[in-house]
Parts: sequence; structure tokens; C-alpha cells
Amino acid sequence: MISVDRYQAIIKKLNDFMLGYSRSGRMILDIAVNDLINGGGKRLRPLLLLLSAEFGDGDKDKLLPMAAGVEFLHMATLIHDDIIDEAELRRGKMTAQEKFGKNAAVFVGDFLLTKAYSLFADYLSRESLLKLNKVVSLICIGEIDQFEGKYNTDLSVNDYLKRIRRKTALLFALCSYIGAYETGVRGRDLYNLYKFALELGMSFQIQDDLLDFTGNKIKIGKEADQDLITGIYTLPIILLLKKDNYKERASYLLSKEYLGEKEISEIKELLLESGTLLDSRNIAEKFLGRAEKYLERLPENRAKEELRYILNCQLTRKK
Repeated sequence: MISVDRYQAIIKKLNDFMLGYSRSGRMILDIAVNDLINGGGKRLRPLLLLLSAEFGDGDKDKLLPMAAGVEFLHMATLIHDDIIDEAELRRGKMTAQEKFGKNAAVFVGDFLLTKAYSLFADYLSRESLLKLNKVVSLICIGEIDQFEGKYNTDLSVNDYLKRIRRKTALLFALCSYIGAYETGVRGRDLYNLYKFALELGMSFQIQDDLLDFTGNKIKIGKEADQDLITGIYTLPIILLLKKDNYKERASYLLSKEYLGEKEISEIKELLLESGTLLDSRNIAEKFLGRAEKYLERLPENRAKEELRYILNCQLTRKK
């Protein structure tokens, strides 16, 4: 798990900027946004932007607003996800939709999007804005793919990888791209930073999906087993359904109208017995291996060491 203490100074600076920039004078908006900002979080996306910028020598004054913009965008997607999933907890705190209702939560998410795009309009080049819009469009497509694929036991591993590339990994890659491009990085270094973050994002999402089965509710800050209960079948379940000795039993359990504790417990036993949790972890490690290859091609500097630290923390994280 990434040490918050290691990046405490920059995270505090980022949080202070976001709190000031998002202040609206409206109770629901300010409480909901403050809960998200003060609720913790690794700030991995803005960190990728800031560290990637250290490979360039352009204007560093605009980095903090750009980093805040990508975090506002990420937070908006979290709020909209919580509405769709009817989630009660996010980062250990009551979600906006649980506290204020779905209607108000929609407006909170939209408000954060306006803050993100206001910063992007002020600080991003036209090239980065065009890339940003393309990525946000693909994120939405990834979310629609996930929605349309609910309760589908015929999903392939490739279907899953395409989905997480769009809904998660591309935003990681975009953050590295923006930080690098806006400070003058071009050519192979820009490509390697982008690909590093893309592969890291793939691994991150697989690990996140594993934690839905293995994580502790208190540590991960949200309800466990939610993907399974809501019919979102992630890599461990997809792999389980491909194993001849387990497919029939798993399909029977997943076909039930309601998954109670007994059914969930049995599915988890099947995941352990079949080795699909380990298989999923091995796939996550392959993406980390690809990320490491791109990282090694970058020039040696402090930022590269920090990116290596983030990479090494990935598979040991518990939340």
C-alpha cells in the first residue's frame, strides 16, 4: 500500500487547493465534496500527473490546478458509480447518495465535473483537451459495457480487459500524458510514461476487483462483495466459469435470484479451491511487469524512483 506519509506535503497542498476551489456556499455540495476530499484516498492519479511532469522542463506553476482537475474528474465518476451501485460507503464514509439521496448526489457529481473542466479550460493545451475528451468518452463506454454485461456468465477475459482498460486504465494513462506533455515531454519518453501508467492502471483495477472478494470492509472503506451481488462479474468469477470442474456449480449459484451469505461464502470457497484468485493475481502481475519495462526505458531521476515505489506497492495494497 502506498504510504500517505511519503506524499503528505503534496497531498495536503492538493487537498487545500481543491477545498478552496470547490467551495460553493451550498451546504449539500460543500459537505459532500469535503467528505470526499478529507476521506483519504491515495491521490494516485494526480501523483502520476505530477511525477510525470518531472521528466519535462516546462511551466510547473500550472501542475497543481491540473492535478486537482483530474482528481475532481475522478471524484465525479466515484459519486456517479455510487448512485448506480446504491453504495452506502466510500472511503469509510457515508456516500453522498446515502446521506442526501440520489437526486442531490447527481448534482454533486455534475458540480465536480464543472470544477474539473473549468480547470482544464484554463490550464490545458488544445492537444491535451482533445485527448481528455476522448478518454472521458471511452470511460463512459466502459461503464456502459459493464452495465450491459451484468449477470452475463459468458463474458470472456478479453471482454473484461477491454472494460477495465476503458473505465480505469485510460484515466491513469491520461494523467501521466498530461503531466508530461504540458511540461514539454515528447517522443519516446512521452510514449513510455503513457504506457507505464496504462499497464499500472490495468493491474490496479484487477487488484481492486480481487479486494472485493478478499478485502476487509474497514480497510477498503466500502462494502465487500458488491460487484458479485450486483451482477458485475470480474476476473476471478470469469476465470472460475471457464474451469470445467467448477463451472456448473458456479453457474448454479450465480443464477439464484438472491445471493445471501451462504451463497457468497460458497462462491468464495470455489474461488480459493479452483485457484482463480491466484490466477487473477498472476495476470495483475503480468501487467505490472509490462509497466516496469516501460518505466526502465525512462531517464533516471527522482520521479522515476517514485514511480518505481508506486509500482512496487501495487500488489501489496490492502485497500
